[in-house]
Amino acid sequence: MKVKDIHSIFGVAPATYFDWSKKDHKKKKLATLLKNIELDEALALLEKQPKEKEKPMMLLSTVNCSIGNKQKHFTLTKLKNLFYKKEKLDPYEKYALKTIKKEATQQEIEEFLKYYHIPLNRVEKVLSA
Repeated sequence: MKVKDIHSIFGVAPATYFDWSKKDHKKKKLATLLKNIELDEALALLEKQPKEKEKPMMLLSTVNCSIGNKQKHFTLTKLKNLFYKKEKLDPYEKYALKTIKKEATQQEIEEFLKYYHIPLNRVEKVLSA
């Protein structure tokens, strides 16, 4: 691949690439690889790259939709941590769990659990309390 192709595809400035190409540089092998790979091969490899999973926003929307005070809205992290919380729940957290039980669809819950790798027994325990 040409240096201009390396720059356009990977954003590596030519000066940086030439620094990497120096004999004792720790990225010498990477520079060699980039120079020797064909443009078509590099583009094909980049297309194969797995796409990032979309965050499951529906459960968050369901919970936040019923909370009028926007300052009390949940974030994805706060919602995830709700399933692991050991201390006493505050009123908004209790309300969020009640909302999940009554209004959330099975699909919303499953997508959220799958994305955050939350064990089903944790969710069952929290929702049954």
